[in-house]
Amino acid sequence: MDIDWGFALVLSGISLTSAVAAVFVLPFLPRRARNATAETQGDMVLLFDGEHLVDATPDGRRFLAGGPKGLTDWQRFCALIVPRFPGFPERMERLPKDGSALLAEAGGEAQLTAVWLDGVIRLTLQMPRFSDPAGGLTDAQSLAALTAELETLRDVVEAMPTPAWQRDEKGGVAWANSAYLDIVRGRHDDGQIVWPLPVLFSQDQGETGSPRRQAIDIGAERDRWFDCVTVETHGASLHFALPADATVRAETALRNFVQTLTKTFAELPIGLAVFNRTRELVLFNPAMSDLFNLEPEFLTGRPTLLNLLDRLRETRMMPEPKNFRSWREQILRLERDACDGVYSDTWTLPGGQVYRVTGRPHPDGAVAFLFEDISTEMSMTRRFRSEIETGQAVIDSLPEAMVVFSSAGILTLSNSAYAELWGEDPRLVMGTTDIADATAQWRAQCLPSPSEAGAELPRRIRQREAWSCELVRRDGQRLDCHLKPIAGGCMLVEFRPSARTEASDTPAVSRASSG
Repeated sequence: MDIDWGFALVLSGISLTSAVAAVFVLPFLPRRARNATAETQGDMVLLFDGEHLVDATPDGRRFLAGGPKGLTDWQRFCALIVPRFPGFPERMERLPKDGSALLAEAGGEAQLTAVWLDGVIRLTLQMPRFSDPAGGLTDAQSLAALTAELETLRDVVEAMPTPAWQRDEKGGVAWANSAYLDIVRGRHDDGQIVWPLPVLFSQDQGETGSPRRQAIDIGAERDRWFDCVTVETHGASLHFALPADATVRAETALRNFVQTLTKTFAELPIGLAVFNRTRELVLFNPAMSDLFNLEPEFLTGRPTLLNLLDRLRETRMMPEPKNFRSWREQILRLERDACDGVYSDTWTLPGGQVYRVTGRPHPDGAVAFLFEDISTEMSMTRRFRSEIETGQAVIDSLPEAMVVFSSAGILTLSNSAYAELWGEDPRLVMGTTDIADATAQWRAQCLPSPSEAGAELPRRIRQREAWSCELVRRDGQRLDCHLKPIAGGCMLVEFRPSARTEASDTPAVSRASSG
């Protein structure tokens, strides 16, 4: 077989040329690694003319649909892109001058390309497609589950009634939910939103996770209160503002109520001391210091009930106990009775003061003690009692039997001569004696008279008339009865032996005279 050396030479040249070309060209071609974890699935392209979306690929429209509601197309795209691509707003401001920009995703493999086309911005978002280490792509069911979970999370965040937002490294708002955007709209008369979003809440200064109360202006000359909480997650700071208007109103009302009570208690002459369930002094008024000569520093140091009573015993501002053990038992009984709401006692101090002590239970195991200085009241009571006893002794020393009826017709005063005369002491009788009872007793022990003087007595006493008559007792003793109106609507009835000394056996002997 003859060999065509010319053809073989040409074939060898072609093979050599192909090999050389392969050596120089193959290194510049992209190669697919066997263990790659991401592949470019496809580019999402969006065209923007100002704030409006001109055109987009189907994937781009689906991507944009996941942005916050109520914003323009450009603002929704910024809300989705800014958290992932740092520096996006600054690069877009320089885009008309630079002509193009390329941004890489922070912590990811996506890339964003922007091109300026005579006022129209062409954005290309290259999203990676993930695969497992074996090279197999994620199955459709897992991808569908992830997509459904993402949609659910988006719906939850948008439906949150509390504002939530995320800040970038410069402190600006990179993302916010609908509740945050509603507050931004309320601060503008036209309800328009500008991007980047304004910072409504001041920079967080407290610890992460601890609430910080802030008030912000929401428009219409109104302020709203929020408890702001910061949560660090995956290197980003998420911020939440929990409404606190109701709490602030309740705290303000409580503070005003406490101030009102404080002012009221400060004017009371009665000492007030409130102890919590651990028996520490949590509330007192200035009268406590005045009544017991206690230093305000001691009271503000939250002494316990036992410490306070120890101080009072040391300063002789409570009754001196006979022995220490019985005093301790008395204190325990005081605390127990006060918790049951039955403690009440009168303290007579060595210095002569008299205090009324009352213990009252309060909610949550607290106990309140009231200390009232009743020295003047007790002094007046003693003086009145002394005067009454003196007056009673004076009328008891009189030989005439006398009795006093009040304006209501009740027997209120009598003397010993009256009890001896009629055989009954009204001061020892249970119940009340009125005019009818007393006159009936007199008539029962007297003889009837022609003038019916005994029958006239009840009417004359009730009419408060000055009147005199003579009564004859069944033992023959003659009595002169005199009725005299006295102060306060009272009537004095006086019985004395008659001046007539002659004896008479006729039962009709009696006399009556007015004046």
